[in-house]
Amino acid sequence: MQLSDIARLRLHAQQVSKHTCKTPQALVSYMGALQAQDFPASKYAIGARLQHTPLQQVDKAINKGEIIRTWIYRGTLQLVTPADIRWMIALVKDRLEMRLKSTEKVLGVDAAIYPRVFKLLKEALHGGNRLMRSEVEALLQKHNIGPEYMRYSLFRASLEGIICHGPMKGKQFTFTLLDEWCPPQPSYSKEKALELLAERYFTSHGPATVADFTTYAGITQKEANIGLEAAKPRLDHITIADTSWWCGKGLLNTKTSVPDALVLPAFDEINVAYKDRSPMIAKEHGHKVMTVNGIFHPIMLNEGQICGLWKRTIAKDGLEISFEPFISLPKSRKNAFETAVQHYAEFMELPIKTLSFV
Repeated sequence: MQLSDIARLRLHAQQVSKHTCKTPQALVSYMGALQAQDFPASKYAIGARLQHTPLQQVDKAINKGEIIRTWIYRGTLQLVTPADIRWMIALVKDRLEMRLKSTEKVLGVDAAIYPRVFKLLKEALHGGNRLMRSEVEALLQKHNIGPEYMRYSLFRASLEGIICHGPMKGKQFTFTLLDEWCPPQPSYSKEKALELLAERYFTSHGPATVADFTTYAGITQKEANIGLEAAKPRLDHITIADTSWWCGKGLLNTKTSVPDALVLPAFDEINVAYKDRSPMIAKEHGHKVMTVNGIFHPIMLNEGQICGLWKRTIAKDGLEISFEPFISLPKSRKNAFETAVQHYAEFMELPIKTLSFV
């Protein structure tokens, strides 16, 4: 088995080249979590992994609370399901709070104010109320809490399990009380949570290494090894160049081919969920898919390899699409990308107005 096979199998495991999940909620549950600081992109990360699932169906799942957006792994916004949100937050809370305390100390943020903020949020959101970010900021300012506390207050309240993102209000997301939005779920020991996370990650993102897992979850290597050891009976692995790659049972026997052309959104899991991206992209192109401050661009994949970027603009009468390949593409492959991006247009339920290669 070669590194190119790792790329092929990852696309299969991540539901990109073969779709077995039937609903947005089932897909997010299978994946464990989907990175979601770019909210529109995260919605297409779901749509790209499902058949015949337009944007409005993903929005419906979010507005019904079947999918929830909050801060979890690495302190970034993620999409998760109600069944997973509490144990996932509990698993990473202490480490994130430790990191946050260090940042607050440097910036001179007074953590003593948080209990007061939490009380205000509980009172304002009680009874099914939802507030947009601007409304939360106005609430805090009304009680003489400055805007410098806004970002950290929301993050802290989420880690405490007080709030999460609720249904959309127009094009704006809202905040709501977690206990009112999500039914109670069982809690797990740290060891059990690590086991569940390891099984979920390697099944949905494998083949991957322990280093990939620690990077994805923001946990220590010791914690990653604890989870992997417990999950091993339900996983397979292969060794390439003295490195062990772990994945779900049966994946290594999968013969699914890779589509000639694929387009995936910014911050897609196929790009962000690994420390080592070499199976998916040539070394000389690695720096092109993200900015120096960690913003991941939408990507083009040629036979499973990241080969360029693409952009979309929503114009008055449709989509304006442009491709920026890193490599020379024959006419037939350009045609394949033009066909591939039709899936995005169908997801958005908008026609493609213009399409160009830069």
